[in-house]
Amino acid sequence: MSSPLSVILTQNKLTGENFNDWKRNLLIVLNFEKHSFVLTQPRPPTPAIDAPDRDFVALERWDNSNLSAMCYIQASMSNVLQKQHEEHQTARQIMDNLEEMFGEETIQAKTDAIKGLMNCRQKVGTPIKEHMMKVMAYLSEAQTNGAEIDSATQLVMVFQTLSKDFDLFQASYNLNRKEMSLTELMKELQAFENIFKGSGSKAEANVAEPSSPAPNPKRKKEKGKNKGKKPAVDAPATKKSTKTKKRKVDPKKGFKVTRSLHEENFTLRTGDGTLIQEEPNFGSLFD
Repeated sequence: MSSPLSVILTQNKLTGENFNDWKRNLLIVLNFEKHSFVLTQPRPPTPAIDAPDRDFVALERWDNSNLSAMCYIQASMSNVLQKQHEEHQTARQIMDNLEEMFGEETIQAKTDAIKGLMNCRQKVGTPIKEHMMKVMAYLSEAQTNGAEIDSATQLVMVFQTLSKDFDLFQASYNLNRKEMSLTELMKELQAFENIFKGSGSKAEANVAEPSSPAPNPKRKKEKGKNKGKKPAVDAPATKKSTKTKKRKVDPKKGFKVTRSLHEENFTLRTGDGTLIQEEPNFGSLFD
């Protein structure tokens, strides 16, 4: 094995129980050596004598990569497994046979990883970086064992694991809908976390509730008075303007953040109402 990465295969030979870890290490080496394509692409047909040179080059490249991949696979097996796979002609045949032998472990590992991700929830106070590394490990394990999860679904799954401290961040993301990788998402979440880190309180969106108009008081009729007179016509009741009531802020709770999702801005005030920062634009996190 000429690759500097091949040492991970020689130190972690396939014995059966470690199939998932061995397969992950094997793919690292084959990808580095640019041989992994032979596991998914069939051998090109033998070109005709008058075929273009590129057809002969493609066939030769596939044969060379297949031979190298087979050597990496067989050299990193136990002696018993080597003996069982001596007659195979391609690296893909060997891998398919190994999947049949140890595939149940792969399915179980994929199921466990997805189940772990779905049940994962960030505890209040846990640093976002620590939580994201845990979530990314679940996703990586699931994908390594055959799960196909597109980037958009990955982001949705990550958001479902976050604590309520990041509700405002998620609302801003839903408005902007910017595509990003998990690494980029982790950086944005860390930036959001750092903004509120010093305040000692979580970001909250004030809720405005319309006040209901007071009911029109009923007139009481006086007995024996104004008999025979036309009843006075009530003046039309004037509509009371709908006002909004903001929830009271407890001064002991530190900072509060008023978030306007429509205008994509918010105001940062202290507990006693003192204005600290007006209309910072969180949209820049997603530009």
